[in-house]
This record gives sequence, C-alpha cells and structure tokens, in this order.
Amino acid sequence: MHVMRTRGRRFAAVAVTVTLAATGGMLTAFPATAAAAVSGAMQEAGSTTVPFPRGADIIGAGPSGFLSQTRGATPEFRWTWYADGSSVVLPGATTAAAGGKDLVVTVDRSAPVAGRVLKVYDLSKPAAVAPAPQEVELDALGDGYFFEGLAGNTLLLGQYQEGGPIKQYAATLDGGTPKPRWVAGSPGFDCHAGREGWTDTGSALYECHLKDTGSDVKVLVDFAASDSTRWYAQGWDESAREGAVSGTHVAWREARISGSSTTGIVAHKIGAPGEEVWLPSDDDMNDPVYLVGGWVASGQKAHIDASTYLDGGTNPTKRPFTLQSIATGEKSVVLTAFSSAVAGPAGTLLVRGGTPEHGEGLYRISPRADGGRPDVELVASTGQSTVVTLTGSSTPTTLTGEQVARGVDFTWDLSRADSRVWLTLTHVRSRQTVYQGWPVPEVVAAGTPRRFTWHWDGKDLEGRDWGSPAANGAYEWKLTARPDEGIGPELVSTGRFTVTRPTAAHDYNDDGTADLLVRDAADGVLWRFGTRPTAPGGSLTDTGATRVGSGWGSYDQLVSVGNVAGGSESDSVARDRSGALWLYRGTGDRNAPLAARTLIGRGWQVYDRITGGSDLTGDGRADLVATDRAGDLYLYKGTGSATAPFATRKKIGVGWGIYNQLTATGNLAGGPAGDLVARDKAGVLWLYLGKGDGTFAARSRIGTGWGTFTGLTAVGDANGDGRADLVAWNGDETFYAGTGDWKAPFKPGARVSLTQDSFYNAAF
Repeated sequence: MHVMRTRGRRFAAVAVTVTLAATGGMLTAFPATAAAAVSGAMQEAGSTTVPFPRGADIIGAGPSGFLSQTRGATPEFRWTWYADGSSVVLPGATTAAAGGKDLVVTVDRSAPVAGRVLKVYDLSKPAAVAPAPQEVELDALGDGYFFEGLAGNTLLLGQYQEGGPIKQYAATLDGGTPKPRWVAGSPGFDCHAGREGWTDTGSALYECHLKDTGSDVKVLVDFAASDSTRWYAQGWDESAREGAVSGTHVAWREARISGSSTTGIVAHKIGAPGEEVWLPSDDDMNDPVYLVGGWVASGQKAHIDASTYLDGGTNPTKRPFTLQSIATGEKSVVLTAFSSAVAGPAGTLLVRGGTPEHGEGLYRISPRADGGRPDVELVASTGQSTVVTLTGSSTPTTLTGEQVARGVDFTWDLSRADSRVWLTLTHVRSRQTVYQGWPVPEVVAAGTPRRFTWHWDGKDLEGRDWGSPAANGAYEWKLTARPDEGIGPELVSTGRFTVTRPTAAHDYNDDGTADLLVRDAADGVLWRFGTRPTAPGGSLTDTGATRVGSGWGSYDQLVSVGNVAGGSESDSVARDRSGALWLYRGTGDRNAPLAARTLIGRGWQVYDRITGGSDLTGDGRADLVATDRAGDLYLYKGTGSATAPFATRKKIGVGWGIYNQLTATGNLAGGPAGDLVARDKAGVLWLYLGKGDGTFAARSRIGTGWGTFTGLTAVGDANGDGRADLVAWNGDETFYAGTGDWKAPFKPGARVSLTQDSFYNAAF
C-alpha cells in the first residue's frame, strides 16, 4: 500500500519560514550501472583496483575517496582514494566523520584531550601520509561544546546548557576559526537531538520540540540558505526513529499506536508542505532508513553479534537492502545484505554490502535526473566472495554404544575461515538439542579455508549436567555458516546419524544404562532415576530424577519385567488391590517412559510375590514367576504380545513360602538362562540358577544379613562390566556389582545415592 495524504493535524497550520534549497544532480566522476541486477559490466569482486578494508564499515565519503572504520574496541579510521586505491590511517582518532566532501574530522576522546580538540583533514588528493590537519579547540569556541557530526563543510556541534536541554549549533569549516551559530532556535523550535541525516550541501535533519506545545517534530535545517528551517510533524500517538534527508525528500521510520498498531516509513517531499507519503513496512523499527533522491533505501544490518546464536539463540533472517520509490511504491532489491551505509557527495549513498554475483565491498547508489530507479556500482572491493561453501566433511552415519561412550569427532571444511559458524544437534524423538558455536579468528587472510571440529562427548542432550549417556535413535545435525561481514547467503549443511545399542535391562529412557523407578510413599507419585557408573565397572551414581506420573499408590505390587510386549524397551507390570494386573509398556522417552496401562489379567491377588525380567525358558523373552500363599511357584512364560504378554501359568515348584523376597536377576553366572535370588525370613540369600527349561538347579547359599533391606531390585548390567548387578534398598541404596561367579555372584555392597534421599516405599 502506498498512500499520499495531507496531514490533518494541528501542527500543519504552522507556517514554513524559508523554502529549503534543493540539492541533487547526477554523479559524473564514475560510470553508473543499472540497479536491477547491477550490470554484468560491473567489476567482479576482487578485480577492482580499489580495496575496501576487511572487517570495516563505511562511515563517510567525499568525491575523492571514502572513510572506513574497523570494528572492535580499538577501531582504525582509514581514508581510501578512488584514484589509485591508496589509503592512509588517521592517527590518534577514537571518532571520525566525513560529510560528503573530502574533509574528515577526527576526535580523540581519550585523556588528556578527552574530545576537546578536533582535527580537520583535507583529503582531496592522494598522499603517502595524512596531511597536517587544522586543529579546532572546542573550548576556544565557548563552554560546553561537543562534536556531533559533519554535513558537507558544516561542523555540527551540541552544547550542554546548565539546567536546560542540549542546544544544537553549526559552524562552517573554511580554514579560519569556526563560528558556531544556534540551529533552529528562533522560529519556535527547541532542537535537543543531534543531526539525524544530512547532505553534502549542508542540510541536516534534527529532532526538536515545538516550544509552544512541547510536541516532537522533525526539523530540516539548510545551512547553505542562512540556516533556514522547514519542519515536519510527528503526532502525539506516534513513535519515530532517526530519519534521512536527500536533495528532494525527508523520511523516517514511524510506529503509529492509536487504534491498530502499524509501522512504516513516513516521507515528505521538500517544498510540498503538509503532504506526506506513508509506506507500510514489515521491517524492524530499529532498522535504519536512507534516501537516494526520491527513493527510500532500507534493510537489516547484517553484522550481528555472535552471542545471538553461539548460546543457542536464533539468528534472525537478514532482510536485503531494498530501494522503494516514494512516488510510485516500486521496489527493487539491490544488495543481498549490508552492514553500513552513509550519505555521499551529490546525493549518493555509499553502502558496505554485497551480492553473490559481485562479492563484498563498497557500492555506490546514485540518483537519476529523471527520478528513475537509482544506479548502482561497485566502487571498492574486499576481494571476498559473499558465498561460503562446504569443501569437505567427516560425520558418522551409525554409532554403536561403545563409540558414543568414547566420544565422536565431527569435522567440516569451509571455504572461508572468516565465517561465524554454529551447529545444532537434535535427538529426533525427544527434540532435545545442543548448540555449539565458533567465533571468527581475529586475524585471517581473505579466502583462507578453515576446518571446524566438534567433539561430541556422547552425553545425553537434555541431562548433560548429570552425565547421562546419549539416548538411542536418530539424530540430526545442522551446520550454519555466515561470512563474518554478514554480506551473503548462509551456508546450511545437514545430516543424520543413528545411535544403536543392544536393549539393556532396566533401561527406561533408551540410553543403554539402568534406571530405577520409585514410588513416593506420601503421594503415590512415580519417579525415574537414571544411573551411570562412576567409572567403567565401578559403582553407580544417579543422573537426575524425572517425574513419571501420579496415582501409583493404588498398586500393591510393582515389577520391572523386562521386554515382554515385543518392543525394544523394558516394560513393567502393576497389580492393584482388586487383583487386576496391568501392563505398562516402555516407551524409551526419558520424560514419559511408560505408556498408558493395559489390563492383562485378573485374579492375581492369590500371589504374594511376583517377579520378572529373567529369560527362564531360553527363548529370548523375559518371563514372570509368582508364588501363591500356599508356597507354590508358578511360571508365566513371556509371549512377546502386547495384549497377552504371558502364557498360561505352569507350576514349577513348591515350598517357596519360606521366602519373603524373590528377584529375577537375569543371567548372574553365565549359565544357559536367567537366574533367581530368594531371601528367606532369616535374611539368608539363596541363588537359583536357571536351567533354560523353566526350572532351576538346586539352591545355593550366597549370603546372610540381607534382612535389613526392604527390597532387592535387579538392574541388569548397571556398571558396564558385562555382568548382572543388584540394588538393595531400605531408604538408602546399596549397590552389589556382579562377579560372574555363581558361588559368589556379588561383590561386597557399596553405599550409593541413587534416589537423592527420596522417601519411597517401592523401587523396581
């Protein structure tokens, strides 16, 4: 939408004092090229004889050359001449400005001068060293003056007023002592903010108040016409940003907050009082606005601090540098992106930017006499392509658990070392993500390639602080690279790999390590506690707690039964007080490791002990055993079916009523099948070795004093030494590492803290 209208506000009635002198004209010192595609006759990046410093922005220009400033804490200010590409560094400067002519003002704000002395350089002719400058002592001009900018040969100054606002002054640089004159004070304006935009002929735009109302207005001052002024209203319901001025127009970005909030660009033609053009815009309010004759130029600055993405934040999409006609609304994208821009001589705009076709450098945008689309040309080059490419990489496609445990190296080779690079690694199922970023080297030659290496430690992407191993499943990586200058398209390279491990006993979050499920004694909430070895084959520590669900207080038996439903994760069964048996299938999701329950049987109240998890029949499936109150032992063979996971029961023993604890341990001693441990009422622990046919060998005594524990939970190979282990609990936990010897299947117990001192009444 492109709207021209006359403001119907109370400010429009104020008279204009003096008509502003227009500036303009075509730039004739250099040939112009078409803006639409920046003509193929333009010099390619790197072929121009005029260099533009790497890591620098454009801050000023004149007919003979341009002024650049490097980024960083101690910037370098350099003037480069178009004639031969030679340049000089302006010494001792902390601030510098050029205003469209070949004059440059530098300021040293460090002690002892602290910004009180200006140095004015005439850089119209190439020289091996900077010519001797004219020095201007601000204190000699009066009290409170400070430097704000340069418009042509007009020095823009502010002055602190005791007990009042800052006032704006201007002084002509003509070789003599500058004589400050008050800007826009007498016609009813109080200009408090320094220049916003300027022309090389000495016009500047200010932020001011109307003295009679205190309302904000934009004031255009023409220093070449005896400081005549023209002002443009900002309403009380609007928020305006810094503006720009050309020989024919003024413009600024504005947000209108009355009614429905809208943002756009306001433009006024000089000499047409009261009329404005509203150009709707989706740009950010803080994006700068420039003018080239009757065309608005705008875009999003591409140079973005690395912190916006090195810590995992998002990096915003760059908006290209675009021209839009104030008269017709026609738009034209002229540069892929830009990092800085400044008004130049004869109404031109100098832009530090680039395109994939022509590379990075300084582009000049020049107005046309007929008001048509401005011309664009590359006038200085960094010698760099805007494009960063991937020249090689080494990334995995499949990783075993052992490989992940050792850590994995990823490498990518890029064509440009001076690139900001960041990586995201995402676990597809959980969508958990980690980030890695690389800053740009402070010193690097243009065109130098670079290898980026990342060592993944194989830790879980969510619980990294706890040291949990990475979960099984598919992972996606995404490498994004942006040229340091931000001028050019981002390189995005992606890939996938899969982490695969054999199914681990008691693993509920699919990371290859044992988990412990515990029920809070007070409220029936179920928690999952992850574990990991403190050292290979050593003791255990916890890797954090995850709330699994509530309402588990309704059950009187909770058992981890291994994989009985045909999936790849451990399953659990729970018996309620009515005798109904429920199956909870494992999901492998760390935050929701158990699926919704399924009823798989009734009448289970006849049993006083239930345990599962060992393959007792040698068919590769976990089975379940239970003892009734008569002391008979029954086998429920696993089927692998989610709806009927156990076959009809089979009686396999009698006399088991002497035990108050049964625990299926898996294969403790390397026999043909899973095993069982049983504790009698005297606290003696007995081992029953499975024979692989659903029966057991004669029991063997393996320990005493086990009556102090509330329960025994088999956790599979928890410490990674290939042997089944056991956790005994009674409010605290004791870890018994397996030995593989049936005569003494457990090492001495080691006190561990796996549940963070939780108060629980069931652990499985």
